Amino acid sequence: MATIQLAVSENSMNQVLRNLIDNFHLTKSGSSSGYFRASYNVGIGLTGGSIDFKNNPDEIVLKEIDVNWNPLNVTLEVDIPKVCVGGFCIIPNPFGGCLLRAPRICLFSSNPDIRIPLNLDGLITSEISGGFNVDIRYRDDPVNNTMNPYQAYAANNLDKWQVYLSSRWLNLDIIDISDTVGNLLDRIVDNFINGVFGGLPGWAKDILSWLLNGINDIIRGILDIGDDIKEWLSDLLGVSFGLFDFIVQQVGNYIANNHPLYEISNPYPIVPGADPVLLPISAIRTDVTNDEFVINVSI
Repeated sequence: MATIQLAVSENSMNQVLRNLIDNFHLTKSGSSSGYFRASYNVGIGLTGGSIDFKNNPDEIVLKEIDVNWNPLNVTLEVDIPKVCVGGFCIIPNPFGGCLLRAPRICLFSSNPDIRIPLNLDGLITSEISGGFNVDIRYRDDPVNNTMNPYQAYAANNLDKWQVYLSSRWLNLDIIDISDTVGNLLDRIVDNFINGVFGGLPGWAKDILSWLLNGINDIIRGILDIGDDIKEWLSDLLGVSFGLFDFIVQQVGNYIANNHPLYEISNPYPIVPGADPVLLPISAIRTDVTNDEFVINVSI
């Protein structure tokens, strides 16, 4: 059995990688329920990155692929228990009842009481990297079942040996979350508070301040925001929404199932054209060195 050896350099494989990841895009949306509700709408694309060959054991490493979040819209909704102030008696009636009462004001009767939209496009920098094994598959084209090899070649329906990548490990790293995120959330909350309290009389503001002990702290408590807004946002997206695991899973599935890294027609048209010479291929195997991706073709 003769063997033909094909060698692909890292530079050539990097071009294959760029063609592969440039076609990746996914969208996802979801929401939660309860006193604190959050919904999101996200689109993910991939750019950049590079390939590194590893030998002993064989591994192809995809490194530092940029994750582009566009769009990344998060909406936070909070239900605060209804709070009423005023209504107390200013001038009691000596014969019973009250002659004059202070105005009664109730807040937070809406559902939700607070709605905070966050447009986070371009504010999160993240990368995905992974190590992959080579997975060789044979695609038997059903269209050519009634054709001989020459007819299948003419119809462009030859069977194919295909080389896919199967992930050994895959990680998403959040490199940076812009300080703008924290400033944006604080500003929206502050504007909401000023809007709620802005038209109230002084006595109502004083009473509410005492009752609520700082509405900003209450909102942060309901949202479970600590001192580090970046960490809170990362937990919201990664843990509460499960977006990070979802992205890793989808990228792994995409690379493993959607596009072969390399493919060879069987039989292979060693001399193409109107009168082709077709060379049957019985098997292929691969080897990864530190410099090349080698495909051994058995004929």
